[in-house]
Amino acid sequence: MRHAIRQRLSADIPDIGGRVLEPHEDYASIGKPYLVVRQGRETGSGGFPGFRRRYEVELHEAGTAGFDAVDRLAAAVIRSLDERSLTDPDTGDVFFCRYIGSFGRDRVDEERQTLSRTLRFAVDAVQPAAMAETAPSDPWLEAVAAWTAAQLGQPWQVCLNEWPSSYDRPAVLWRLDGWEAGAGNAAALVVRKRLIGHVAGRSDQEEREAASRLASGLKLDGKIVLAEADRRWLAVEESKVSFGADPVRDGQLAVVLSRRVKREHFATDAPLMREVFFNETRS
Repeated sequence: MRHAIRQRLSADIPDIGGRVLEPHEDYASIGKPYLVVRQGRETGSGGFPGFRRRYEVELHEAGTAGFDAVDRLAAAVIRSLDERSLTDPDTGDVFFCRYIGSFGRDRVDEERQTLSRTLRFAVDAVQPAAMAETAPSDPWLEAVAAWTAAQLGQPWQVCLNEWPSSYDRPAVLWRLDGWEAGAGNAAALVVRKRLIGHVAGRSDQEEREAASRLASGLKLDGKIVLAEADRRWLAVEESKVSFGADPVRDGQLAVVLSRRVKREHFATDAPLMREVFFNETRS
């Protein structure tokens, strides 16, 4: 990813003359302005369906150029990377980069004899191979994914469980947020599952339109095919949309689905556990 970021900056900002360095490279005799790209921390948590890696782009302008020149260079860097899809030339993975603000104050770098500013960018949905897991398949998620693909069509990509490193906008991710078995009768139980939908478009308008289309479509249809041959359906109980939610981290859609399950078939509708932990205690 660092390579892709450096390539994009070199191609988009002719004023830097390809001078995009890594922190260990020699800067003593290099011309100005130039940029330094460094990788920041990587985070991933149970609440975020993927991983987030941060990058810092350090701007260096000649000391005689003034901070107006730093402002112009910063604007060019943001235009180059913010809300842009980039392709890693080494892996072929596509990732999405966005500007998340500057770090610290503008500086006069006496050692480098430059005026300096640091910009921060986040790369969302990075799933390193060493950390990647395969979540158990859920037929309810797969049914909603098939319905979503039919609703939105091309070029929308539909993902399940976690954002993959190769996702490209526009894309929708569905994940299971919770489930419960409610009261039924002697023969059957009512199983409910809550799903979260993340709608990541190429613009705010595209995201809003797609999220609205999915939320209203679910309520209008009222049900989703689970297994047409067996005449099994999922009933749509709730369908809500929150336009202010982060599309990658939180998800704008909250959907509750339900179906009656015969007691002898209940185990097949319960989600599988991904991991089991235990602690041994001694008396």
